[in-house]
Amino acid sequence: MQDIFDDTEAVFEEDDLEMAQEALHRGDSRAALELAQEFLLENPLNVEALNLCAIAASKEEDEDNAYLLFRKALALEPHNGTIHHNFAALLERLGRFEEALEHIRFALKQQPDFPEIYVNMGNALDALGRSEEALAAYDEALTRLPQSPDAQYNKGYVLNRLGRFEEALRCFEQVLVDYPGDQATLNSLSYSLAHLPDQEEALAYCDSALRRNPRVAVFHFNRGLALGRLTRTDEALASLDRAIRLDSGFFEAFMEKASLLIEAGRYAEVLSTVSLAEKVEPDHPEPPFYRGIVLEKLGDLEGALSAIDESLRRDPDSIYTLNNKGNVLIDLGQLEEALACFDAILERTTRYPLAHYNRACVFARLGKVREAVKALSCASAQEMQFLEDALHDPDFDGIRHSRSFKRLYKDKKTD
Repeated sequence: MQDIFDDTEAVFEEDDLEMAQEALHRGDSRAALELAQEFLLENPLNVEALNLCAIAASKEEDEDNAYLLFRKALALEPHNGTIHHNFAALLERLGRFEEALEHIRFALKQQPDFPEIYVNMGNALDALGRSEEALAAYDEALTRLPQSPDAQYNKGYVLNRLGRFEEALRCFEQVLVDYPGDQATLNSLSYSLAHLPDQEEALAYCDSALRRNPRVAVFHFNRGLALGRLTRTDEALASLDRAIRLDSGFFEAFMEKASLLIEAGRYAEVLSTVSLAEKVEPDHPEPPFYRGIVLEKLGDLEGALSAIDESLRRDPDSIYTLNNKGNVLIDLGQLEEALACFDAILERTTRYPLAHYNRACVFARLGKVREAVKALSCASAQEMQFLEDALHDPDFDGIRHSRSFKRLYKDKKTD
């Protein structure tokens, strides 16, 4: 009788690894992880399975397991560029950027024309604050794959941060050629447009974009920003309303509309707008902050104080909101409580001249000339305009003719 070699089990094992790879490709990292782990029970030294299992574990946010699996794979095949590259991606996520760069450089020796490695190098360099080197890495990726959306987007992101907005805009435009509705790219493009020195140029871009696709809410939002900066308020509000009609959850559009309405003195509309914004993001600190501004302008100081306290509850670290609280407390005559607000700001940062100025206002109202002049000196040392403001601010009426106030003004002017 002829012996028959039964290799069914081996076939099933290979099928498990292939199914794990297919699961990873379709985004089912949990299934991929389970299948790869099952394969590794019988094949613990299979480098392909270790790499696949590590990738799946990383996607399942099991970084410790992924780290050990990559290390084991590299111990078995120390010159495998693909594993060095994948391990570097994990190290970047863990914030270990210098280590990531070491593995990226090794991967490049093995695969010098693989654009994704240059993208990861750029990401690590940028995280280390080496932005110009990061840009060079993204450019290397783009010479190998000019349409790489990751390289274009990440390059634009760095350029935005460096204030090179027109260059950033070109990067995001290139991404949108292939991914016209990508929200992250549209948001980053919005940031570029908002910071262009020429808002007429930004407006022209938005108009051109809207002719191609009039149903992209963020283009209407950007158009509203540009029109607002050009003081074309009614047109700006109309553009923001169109953005909101297209995207009823566009929180930033609600808040930009509220800001323009405050400037226009249309306070009732501000209150209704921030109420709608609050339905979109119930815990965001800006709606009660804006509500407080409006109530203060309407003379409802108690209501304003309540709104500001709610904003501070949502964002206790906001020095701007704390400063506004101090101003409302001054108007309410609660001077010591107001002083505590400004003191709290200066405990966090001394580079906030408005807090120094407001302290001076409180001290002047309290008749504490020396303290008022000292605080005003601190404010004017950072922004000279505050000294001119004090010449006309009624808070200083009681001390403006004192010798120390006059001396401060004379000394600063001489300087």
